[in-house]
Amino acid sequence: MIDARAITGPRILAIALPVVLSNATVPLQGAVDTAIIGNVGSQAALGGVGVGAAIFSLVFMAFNFLQMGCSGLTAQALGAGDTRRVLNTLARTLVIALTIAATLIVLQKPILALMMRFFAGGEEMQAAAALYFSIRIWGAPFELASYAVIGWFAGQERTQLLFRQQLVTTLSNIALSLILGWWLEFGLAGVASATVLSAALGFGYGLWMARAQRRVLMPEWRPDWARILKGEELLRVMALNRDIFIRSALLTFSFAWITRLGAQQGETILAANVVLMQLLSISSYGLDGFAMAAETLVGQAKGARDRVAFRVAAIKTSLWCGGLALGVSLLFLVFREPLIAVLTDLPEVREVAGRYAFWAVLAPMAGFACYQLDGIFIGATASGAMRNAMIVTAVLFFPLSIWLTGAFGNTGVWAALYAMFALRTGTLLVAYPAIEKNIPLTR
Repeated sequence: MIDARAITGPRILAIALPVVLSNATVPLQGAVDTAIIGNVGSQAALGGVGVGAAIFSLVFMAFNFLQMGCSGLTAQALGAGDTRRVLNTLARTLVIALTIAATLIVLQKPILALMMRFFAGGEEMQAAAALYFSIRIWGAPFELASYAVIGWFAGQERTQLLFRQQLVTTLSNIALSLILGWWLEFGLAGVASATVLSAALGFGYGLWMARAQRRVLMPEWRPDWARILKGEELLRVMALNRDIFIRSALLTFSFAWITRLGAQQGETILAANVVLMQLLSISSYGLDGFAMAAETLVGQAKGARDRVAFRVAAIKTSLWCGGLALGVSLLFLVFREPLIAVLTDLPEVREVAGRYAFWAVLAPMAGFACYQLDGIFIGATASGAMRNAMIVTAVLFFPLSIWLTGAFGNTGVWAALYAMFALRTGTLLVAYPAIEKNIPLTR
């Protein structure tokens, strides 16, 4: 049973740091891709990478319920001592992931056409984005299936395996991007191909580790497809994270909308925003480690029916997250010019990026509270409140972003991003007291 006094800094760090390290590797892939195209390609190619990446963020992240659902169901089965269900959960989620991926590949042309209408921009930029999309879409089976494997590891508290899988994906992506995109001079096509190949390598390694874990759990297990594909079980997986799916879809669409607003400002501004958004991506993935700590400790406190521990977990993890956000912002402030120079050697893009750098520098401080509240709400299993908060945020954000961009240009684009952070934080804070009140004051 959790105790408020046991929620210490070292305990929080022990949970958060492995996740911080794992998550921090994810945006490094995008940063390397941006740096390669930013140094060997044109403004249009750089913009194409940004738009292409935004498309896949919009498409793939809408399905991150595969990871969350697999994690939750695996943990429940493990807690019940049902090792067969633990293994069936992974097999079932993989089937769903591969079915979704196959659908995306079959529908790639209409999806691309829709996305190209959504993301404004010049013909050259759209052609670059289309090339990136047409290659990377073939990585969908590996990327979506990896969500299932990562969630399966997380549900068993085997986060070291999760980290190893992500490390293989990241390191192979960086190496292959340098070889194909820079050394062999395939440029944008090389970078996109590297992403597909590294996703396949990462998934293959994860599946190999999952096979070893299966031998530990239940050596005699063989897939019973009638049971795995039972309609009732499949519907349970899909229904479990319906609210999170809606919330994630709206959130990823909001970030894609930010990219679209930047694309409307011209290719140079779009390219500069792509460079600066890499800083935001790196910081948000790192800060997510403390949101994971909140999920764990808040969830334990709710399970123990201890409101004091619940509040202490929420406050202490948030303070640690805020401290990291401040440190990252200071680091970006000091090294903003060298960081921009590493990501692109295009003089006009560097100049514009430098002009808007302070917006990206301060973004970790502006955004950490909503990231942390997400972790608290997930730990409290308050997915309905998360969904409602994101719906309210979206209803207010989209018209406000249009007005800000029309009135202030690219400054308005960045102001719209900050407005989204504020709206997400505000709507979640409004819902928080009711969630805490549901926890008994005494155990």
